[in-house]
Amino acid sequence: MGILALKLVWQRLGLAVLTCVAILAAGLLSDHAVNHVGGHQALWPCDAIMLGLLVARGRDRRDELAIIAGGLLGGFLLNLANAIPPILAVPLALATPAAALTALALLRRFGVTRDIFGRVSDVLALGIACVGGASVSATFGAIEQWSLHGISFPGAWIDWYGAAFLGALMLVPMIAIGAQLGDRRHAGVLEGRSLTEVILLLGLTAIVADVVFFWTTLPLLFLVLPTVLLATFRLRAFGAAGAVAIVAVIATFATAHGHGPVVTHLASHGARALALQLFLSSCFLSALPIAALLSERERQAEETRLLAERLKTVIENIGEVIYSIDAAGNWSYLNPAWETLTGHPIASVIGQPWAALVDPDDHDELVERLAPVLAGRQRTLRRAVRFVTAGGPRWMELFIQALTAADGTPAGATGTLRDIDDRKRLEEHVMTAKRRAEQRAREATMLASTDELTGLANRRAFMQQLERELAGAAEFGWPLSVAMFDVDHFKSVNDRFGHAVGDRVLQLISARAGTAVRGGDLIGRLGGEEFGIIMPGATAEDAMVVAERLREAVESAPDDQMGLPSVTVSVGIAEREALRDPLALLAGADAALYAAKESGRNRVRLAA
Repeated sequence: MGILALKLVWQRLGLAVLTCVAILAAGLLSDHAVNHVGGHQALWPCDAIMLGLLVARGRDRRDELAIIAGGLLGGFLLNLANAIPPILAVPLALATPAAALTALALLRRFGVTRDIFGRVSDVLALGIACVGGASVSATFGAIEQWSLHGISFPGAWIDWYGAAFLGALMLVPMIAIGAQLGDRRHAGVLEGRSLTEVILLLGLTAIVADVVFFWTTLPLLFLVLPTVLLATFRLRAFGAAGAVAIVAVIATFATAHGHGPVVTHLASHGARALALQLFLSSCFLSALPIAALLSERERQAEETRLLAERLKTVIENIGEVIYSIDAAGNWSYLNPAWETLTGHPIASVIGQPWAALVDPDDHDELVERLAPVLAGRQRTLRRAVRFVTAGGPRWMELFIQALTAADGTPAGATGTLRDIDDRKRLEEHVMTAKRRAEQRAREATMLASTDELTGLANRRAFMQQLERELAGAAEFGWPLSVAMFDVDHFKSVNDRFGHAVGDRVLQLISARAGTAVRGGDLIGRLGGEEFGIIMPGATAEDAMVVAERLREAVESAPDDQMGLPSVTVSVGIAEREALRDPLALLAGADAALYAAKESGRNRVRLAA
């Protein structure tokens, strides 16, 4: 831990020293070598160097403090070197840190960190930051010029502002790009560009600038911008910053030494400085947004490419068929899942009508339903359909969505196919099992409520229906009658002809009874040869009519019909009146039946 801490301290000390030396050297060079043009500052680099270091290296608070400390010391030493009294050298040393920190705050306010060429909006943010930082720097510089040399404050402020703004605008991107070139995380700044190409483009810019500013006095400044833009287009941000820096160095040096079209056509030193600043600014403000725009488009193109690759990977490995249909209704795209699902090669299907492999039983209906989608009149449709695969027809769920061109005309469709054959077969199996279960349930219910021999209601079902009819009749005051009848001398039939014939006799009487009763009446077999009839809404007189019709139907049956002996029946009838108990009502009918038998059989009697 101690070694690591010592290493960090040493690194930050080196960062502070680097800042101090860079600001001191740049300031001395600017003041004493090339940037004083008749007392007018053409370009001030110190604020830009500190701001560039803060943008490039200020990743944490301690790095920022080291850079600020180096900037304060460098500014103080520069002031002393320029013979500024110590009492003023200390406060004036605040100029560079104040201007740099103001610009940094503005950059961070707009969300710009290290990559100031990533977006066009970042370039605009850099311009605003340079305006703010240059304003602070110009204020300190004008104070210095006014207090030490008696120069007009407004004139000094304007002169210094142009130099500080131009310096920041050009040098900050250069320092940031230089930091990126040395950072592994930004190793792609010059990706795809050879060193030879870099040298040729920047060398061409230097040659054109040298010719324009040193070898001719003609106003050929317009020749410089195409070379700067060429470097920008080929090398992006690095080309923009490098080309403008080369032009700035050559143009400033030539103008300071009395060469070039600026000197030839302008006599005033102030006008020369202003013209040079405007020229360099126009070069940089032309190249920098273009570099940012190209970088942004390249980043978007790369993001689009990666997204397309991811989508392609997903589409080619997904289990569902993803397809597209052209405006003519032919397959135009199928992903590899098509071959897995259908067994048909994609190459044999592309360009063929989309419905060619639909099962003939589903073809016409599906074509009719999908026609509005392909015509653009309906947006989407989901449908289960059978496709003819290499292994036979299979159920698939078809989802289709209409596509439209920019002018609104139909442009085909896209969608998915999903194999649901197993699900459909399972559904069919479940439905078949359900129908069978329902049929068995109906049969069981019928068996539970039906007499097996005659097909009539059994005693249980008869008594349940009698309870319901009695309750309704009592509630609404409706009449209700019950009849009981049995076969006369049925024991002798069984004894003489056997039980099989007796069973057939019972079946015949059941059929005769069915023709004699009314539509809403219920006949039931109560046991043996004994039967009952429930007659809702029937008075005693109505019931007598039904009973006589039944008796006559059985009596009139000819002897030996179907090989059966002739028989008769006796009938007893009971009317509801105030009775609510089905057993009591049935007992009254049974008593009337007994009375009919006692009076000679083949009779109908009404309960007393």
